[in-house]
Amino acid sequence: MASLYKSVCYCTNLRRSANALSEIYDTSLKGAGLTAAQYYLLITLWRLGSANITHWAEHVGLERSTMVRNIKPLTKRGFIEEAPGRGKTFALSDEGKRVLNLAAPLWQDAQKKIESILGKADIEALFRISEKLQEAVTVRT
Repeated sequence: MASLYKSVCYCTNLRRSANALSEIYDTSLKGAGLTAAQYYLLITLWRLGSANITHWAEHVGLERSTMVRNIKPLTKRGFIEEAPGRGKTFALSDEGKRVLNLAAPLWQDAQKKIESILGKADIEALFRISEKLQEAVTVRT
């Protein structure tokens, strides 16, 4: 990770913080062979049961074309498979379920690490800030 960089720019600070968070999750999930982004895609698909690319992309907040690129490695590694449904529909494979079971406690470890770094008050502030920013963008678009 790069050294601490202080900026008056909100965007720079949030991006660098997001990178730091991703690094914590990526390091924790390495034992399952997943990145934080891959874990998020798989856990979302697990929650949905099955989904076509457009529906899945909407749930994770990605453009459809970005989603197509991001699921290629998941398909190649056998974590997801095509399922019946409208359009190109996917579901977790048995291997995908196995890797999620392996990754879940690792994700929990990352959560605990972040909680220990930030503390309860800052975690609550993080959620409030995230919600405000997401609502502001959702209302305008």
